[in-house]
Amino acid sequence: MSRAARSTISCSAAAFLVTGGLAAAGLGVLATQPATAASTWPAHVFAPYVDTGLSNTTLTTVAADYGTRYFTLAFVDGSGCQWSLPNQSGWQSQISALQAEGGDVSISFGGYTVDTDGTDLGATCSSPGAMAAQVESVVTTLGVTHLDFDIESNEQTNSADYTLTAQALAQVRSWASANGSQLTISYTLPVLPSGLTQDGLNVLDAAAANGFTPNVVNIMTMDYGSSGTEMGSAANQALDAAAGQVASVFGISTSAAYAMLGNTPMIGQNDTPGEIFTLADASSVESYAAQQGIALLSFWSEGRDNGGCPGTTTAESTCSGISQGNGAFTQAFQSFTSGGGGGGPTPPPTPTPSPTTGSCAAPWNNATAYVSGDQVSYNGANWTANQWNYDEVPGGPAGAWNSDGPC
Repeated sequence: MSRAARSTISCSAAAFLVTGGLAAAGLGVLATQPATAASTWPAHVFAPYVDTGLSNTTLTTVAADYGTRYFTLAFVDGSGCQWSLPNQSGWQSQISALQAEGGDVSISFGGYTVDTDGTDLGATCSSPGAMAAQVESVVTTLGVTHLDFDIESNEQTNSADYTLTAQALAQVRSWASANGSQLTISYTLPVLPSGLTQDGLNVLDAAAANGFTPNVVNIMTMDYGSSGTEMGSAANQALDAAAGQVASVFGISTSAAYAMLGNTPMIGQNDTPGEIFTLADASSVESYAAQQGIALLSFWSEGRDNGGCPGTTTAESTCSGISQGNGAFTQAFQSFTSGGGGGGPTPPPTPTPSPTTGSCAAPWNNATAYVSGDQVSYNGANWTANQWNYDEVPGGPAGAWNSDGPC
């Protein structure tokens, strides 16, 4: 992403300003059986990136506060053809805690720094089989069923690297299938408002030629390298352009291409001064993503979703650079997640607002509430994320809720 901001996946397609992959530490242990999903992922899911090189995000806390139960943990380094993740044991504990509550994570490999340094698995492993063994070890060690490969910077222009990666992932998918499991694997690629660059298309062409089709093509709608870009409109334009390109590469309809797309902007200040993704942009992007029926909505990154450094003109790792409330972007995007299976939100009994009249009662009209931990997040008829929150009345009857929202 981005240099300062992401210590992970930053994507400047135009000037390749992006920076972000972080060197990791920790060893994976080879194993033979794929994971069983802790839950079934929703059909359309919001899964923000989390920078594993930092310690300012607790997954279960975000889930309790905002209802967000799915995350993308970044990044895995592959130095010496041996996978590693920063603070592996700590994140492994967090993954287990989240899965116990019905959530789950995707593990992301690569990112700008790793791809620039040539320490991604596709560059350091001598064969597709050697890389496949490392990827399988991540799956079995961390107990996950979703993987992401962030391919940018030098990896995106190294045909030997991204070709070996595609070949390895075809083997990984076969391994999982042979063991009665399925893996969801995404490619994350830089874009311009005009869509994927030729380098990105080359990556997808190599995947198709080597028998590997990613489940999701996630575009990084950020760091275009031009001050003053309206970032919400640019993200939506890039999504439309990428849909046509993905349809052409894989020989599918445009509607099917939208259904395999992801969209990942960088919240707040991007790496280029004047490129600022606002909360208004978030509303526009979430609404358009839902309208087009894409698979994944994300952002870089959860640890930046706060107003701790308003007015900065370059991206920071631990704050968005704009004035905002804590978790404001997470709340704006959370409504994108739809019901899918065991991991989706569980509908509670129909709540009764208190009071039963006035502005606090009105938002309940013709609405459905969903439980998140011990709270109900009420999104309203237009599904504006977390517009209203209601806490269960201690000791009260099922379905009785008091307002702690803005009314």
